[in-house]
Amino acid sequence: MLKLLWGWLRAGVFEGGIVSAIEAGTPQGSPISPLLANIALHMLDEAWAGGGRRLGELVKYADDLVILCATREQAEQARELVAAVLDGLGLRLHPEKTRIAYLSKGAEGFTFLGFEHRMRESWKQPGRWYLQKWPSRRAMASIRGKIRARTDRRYAGLPLEWAVEDLNRVLRGWGNYFRYGNSGQKFDQIDGYVNERLALLASAKHGLTGRNWTTRFNYEWVNQLGIYRLTGTVKPTLAYASR
Repeated sequence: MLKLLWGWLRAGVFEGGIVSAIEAGTPQGSPISPLLANIALHMLDEAWAGGGRRLGELVKYADDLVILCATREQAEQARELVAAVLDGLGLRLHPEKTRIAYLSKGAEGFTFLGFEHRMRESWKQPGRWYLQKWPSRRAMASIRGKIRARTDRRYAGLPLEWAVEDLNRVLRGWGNYFRYGNSGQKFDQIDGYVNERLALLASAKHGLTGRNWTTRFNYEWVNQLGIYRLTGTVKPTLAYASR
């Protein structure tokens, strides 16, 4: 097993027909990287099972982690413990990405695995707060970029059905990941952006100026194309409550 792990770490990165050697660490974006990160950070899991749990709840995926603590003092102690464990492994916390956030009553939030997490007050039960999550700014910018690339005016000469089929694959994948949470408003925004981009592409295809999405290429027209809709696909999850 150790020989296999060593082989993975030294295999290099194959991109564009060229293999680049790796001097240290794991290749970013590699399918095996999350597993290798879990192996490397197993000592952190052990440290938490052996005493760190009293400081807060550790939530970890590969090399990304969040620790949920009751007080700032516990959060500072947890950060010191994580830093000490990583130091023994020759690693360190990222100085720009590591911070302590105060979540009470929505004062601050944090981003984890593409989701923005923030406390929101219940409109049904004033005074009761819930931790909610939705696609982060980076996630929203990423999907907009993919939609924009697939509806570029360069493709005006191609069948519109091709663009719709390509968009549907991207929208389904992105939507299936972010559907668990409180993403309804963000999903509505992306659906609207898809409408706009398809209207622009269709206008260019027919030699028209502007979007024409309130007249010719409207909401009904987009639906007839068979575009995948994010709106209505959200599956709310249980949230932690606090008074």
